[in-house]
Amino acid sequence: MDSLIHADVFFFVTSIAVIMVTAFSVAALIYLVRILRDFKKISSQVKDETELIADDINQLRRKTKDEGFRVANFFSFLRKAGRGNKKGKK
Repeated sequence: MDSLIHADVFFFVTSIAVIMVTAFSVAALIYLVRILRDFKKISSQVKDETELIADDINQLRRKTKDEGFRVANFFSFLRKAGRGNKKGKK
């Protein structure tokens, strides 16, 4: 009879431990999903900004080929690049 009580206590404690481990695992997965969503958003923004920088550099190259290197073109490029895309910034 004593061993039956020990077995019941063991299974009760084991059940509580499994429930706690499961709860912590679910919480960790929720945080992981949030982190991955943020990472996806950030990488998308980096991609968009990289494309804008590439377009700006292509414009500078095109102007340099068409008009030759002029200091005014370079400063115009820097002013435009410094302004950036203010529409999406908060």
